[in-house]
Amino acid sequence: MSKGIETGSLYPLFSELTRLETELWDGLDSLLRKEHGLPMSRFEPMAVIDRLGACRVLDVAMALAISVGGTSKLIDRIEKSGYCRRRNNPDDRRSSLIELTTEGGTILERARKTVDAELELRFAPALSQQSAEELMELLRRLRHVSPMAAAERSS
Repeated sequence: MSKGIETGSLYPLFSELTRLETELWDGLDSLLRKEHGLPMSRFEPMAVIDRLGACRVLDVAMALAISVGGTSKLIDRIEKSGYCRRRNNPDDRRSSLIELTTEGGTILERARKTVDAELELRFAPALSQQSAEELMELLRRLRHVSPMAAAERSS
């Protein structure tokens, strides 16, 4: 590694991040299904749509770092449940714009309160507000450089 930390292996860090993500996802998914009938796999794209406003499948895919095909299937399921709708994109006839329905916005708001409360329970004992902000910044930096490192390796 040319910059940063000197270490024998970063795999333990990767492993801890992966396990934490899995534990958080599974815990939130179970809670959201139980309390709102809404799995995390629908909550996440709905939260992106809410944040972006009317957007394309590509926009959601990029925000979630998942494939466009997978995102399109997720949006189909969310639309079937009545939580979002597609409308023609006036700027590009090849794509649609996705928006949350009133019902989708309502369930998202309720689910968001559940998620926030659960994350508070899980994170507050270990993180101060300042530590949480520092961790967010560090994770943003890691996500920013990761694709560049992969591209550099490929060239």
